[in-house]
Amino acid sequence: MKRKLLVMVLASAVIGGALAAMAEGWATTYALTNGTATVSNSQANSTWTPLAVLWKFSATTNTQLTVYRQSQGVTFVLSQFEASNTASVVWVPEAAYPFAFGDALLLTSSVSNGQVQVIRKGN
Repeated sequence: MKRKLLVMVLASAVIGGALAAMAEGWATTYALTNGTATVSNSQANSTWTPLAVLWKFSATTNTQLTVYRQSQGVTFVLSQFEASNTASVVWVPEAAYPFAFGDALLLTSSVSNGQVQVIRKGN
């Protein structure tokens, strides 16, 4: 009886933790059309912050990746780096970059045969 109770308590803790993690953020996958993916905030009175960006290519490749922020008609480079001999890359921002209504996260790659997943949370 005690063992069943312990299993139920542990299962509840795991499920509760998973639900809390899902409530904190969401992930969306985009195709790298011509080596570019753009994620725009089109919701008024809403902001979100990218937690991570994951690139996945169909084959091992060498590529140059750039992460831009477009805000109020101005484009800023948040990160730029090269990846060698890999099929996947992860970028985690060093700071919180909130994206308000009209702002966009622009992701570019010199290789266009892949996907990019953006993990973000609402503010």
